[in-house]
Amino acid sequence: MSNFKLILEYNGRGFSGSQIQNVRQSNAEIEDCEPLQRGTARNRTSSRLRMTNDRSVLRVHEDYEEDENAEIEDCEPLQRGTARNRTSSRLRMTNDRSVLRVHEDHEEDENAEIEDCEPSPRTVQGELEKALSIYFRSNISTSFSSRTDAAVHAIGQVVNFRLNQGEGSGISESSHNSFSEMVLSNPDKILIGLNGILPDDMAVTKIEAAADDFDARFSATAREYVYKIFIRKHRPVLRLDSLLWVKESLDFNAMQVHAQKFLGEHDFSAYYRAETYAKNPVCNVMKSEMVQESGICFKYYIRSNRFLKNMVRRIVGELIQVGKLAARGEDVSKLEPNFIYTDENKKESGVALNAEYRLVNAKAEAPEGLTLMKVFY
Repeated sequence: MSNFKLILEYNGRGFSGSQIQNVRQSNAEIEDCEPLQRGTARNRTSSRLRMTNDRSVLRVHEDYEEDENAEIEDCEPLQRGTARNRTSSRLRMTNDRSVLRVHEDHEEDENAEIEDCEPSPRTVQGELEKALSIYFRSNISTSFSSRTDAAVHAIGQVVNFRLNQGEGSGISESSHNSFSEMVLSNPDKILIGLNGILPDDMAVTKIEAAADDFDARFSATAREYVYKIFIRKHRPVLRLDSLLWVKESLDFNAMQVHAQKFLGEHDFSAYYRAETYAKNPVCNVMKSEMVQESGICFKYYIRSNRFLKNMVRRIVGELIQVGKLAARGEDVSKLEPNFIYTDENKKESGVALNAEYRLVNAKAEAPEGLTLMKVFY
């Protein structure tokens, strides 16, 4: 076996999103621009300057073994100019500390620009792949079942990764077989090891072998999210990073009735992020229901074969509008979701409902209240 499946949970507030994004700069491209980690350089340090379309790309790689007493000084931002003379790198050992300094001598011309090297955005995928690569001492790539935005949480994010063995992979056949056997016989040992490497705001809760053709994203048939709403005049102190605080009263029954109207296959263009266009805006919603845990705590569950960006948060925004209007005594029974219909019995083809029967531009509610609960296969 070489394909493995993980169940991952994380608090999304500290991440820019679930997946690694490409960071582009106008005239310069910096690869692998990450802070140096603690450790004593033991093996080798290599650096190279690559010229691409008049752009200089500095790549620095340090192999090390951790030492409790070793410290690494902060990596100063690289400056950009036109490389003319030479590039030198040196490793200075001072007081049991290894400090990698890279210096580029250059002459600037009129068109040369100086730009700070900003750290790459922190992502769930980046942290997981870093931990897996440390655990296996080999570069590991992952595939995520669902893309979550910044500050969106997950309890049931599914991830798969492959272990390639043989020359060039860094994983011997014996190590590969040993890990495969451990997945079957003692998966908790692997979880303890991985979670000891991962940061405190994420954890792997399950690992198992997967079929060779399994892909966490493309094999999925549906995903389910929950959005938590807390209703009280005074702000809550606990769990502010995992719920939405609403000050006004909400009519739960009206919200539940309206939630049922999202069931089925519909064009959700109006619930997509406003500045972008969805190539395929049709989603098949299999579950859309409100659950009242208490008088001040509502949860909205939605399951669909696919989701558009900001779709769930805009639906929640519409449900909250309906709840507020009903709580004020207004009739919301004729209000319908802001779909684009093709049913001639309701309205003209491709034309949405008249304004008096729909809520226009319901805002996307805060991402903190949203959690990916489960992925179906």
